[in-house]
Amino acid sequence: MPQTVYRRPWPTWLLAALSLPLSIAWVVLIIVEGASGAALIVGAIDILVLIVFTLLDPEVTIASRKIMPDGTVVNVRRPIVGFKRLESPLGVTGGYEVRIDGYRYEPAYIRL
Repeated sequence: MPQTVYRRPWPTWLLAALSLPLSIAWVVLIIVEGASGAALIVGAIDILVLIVFTLLDPEVTIASRKIMPDGTVVNVRRPIVGFKRLESPLGVTGGYEVRIDGYRYEPAYIRL
């Protein structure tokens, strides 16, 4: 059974490029206008961007333990969301081997 790893569908700098200006605008609006409607909207958009990018990041995983059919207990990591077109199978030998970090990587809970 091969392991599955995922590549990130966006460049690493994109989150900072979106979130940093929104965070600065949010702080400036709070300082200038107080808790106005515009400040709440910009803050909500900033938080929404952070949540979406965090959930879609393939490096955000849920770790658990799994008992394999032969009785061995293996530490497993699975991403929350993974894109099918960005997945790569590893270890096609059919064994239950773990990677050097001590985890076995399985398909994401939600595959898009």
